[in-house]
Order: sequence, then structure tokens, then C-alpha cells
Amino acid sequence: MLSDTLKAVREVLLLADKVDRLGQTLEKVAIEVNDQDKRIVRLEAFVEMAMINQNRIDAK
Repeated sequence: MLSDTLKAVREVLLLADKVDRLGQTLEKVAIEVNDQDKRIVRLEAFVEMAMINQNRIDAK
């Protein structure tokens, strides 16, 4: 009985550790995704401005 209880406690502690590590990894991934999103927004703005400028040149 005590052995089963200790095994269960050990499993809970291991699972808690895994959840903590996964949370840290998820936080890092979220930061990277946010950085990528910012880069994409800048690229979209750059392309949009280039298209506007091209249309102005074509209109002349």
C-alpha cells in the first residue's frame, strides 16, 4: 500500500515537472511567434508601399 502511494506521489511530481518545462517552452515559442508576427507586418507594409509607389510610377 505504501509502495503504491509513493509511486503515485512520484508520478505526480514527475508530471508537475513536465508541465513546468512545457510551460517554459511554450512561453519561448510564444515570444518567437510574436517576433515573427512583427516581422511579417513590417514586410507587408514594405510590399504595400512598394506597390503604391509602382502604381504612381505607372500612372505617369
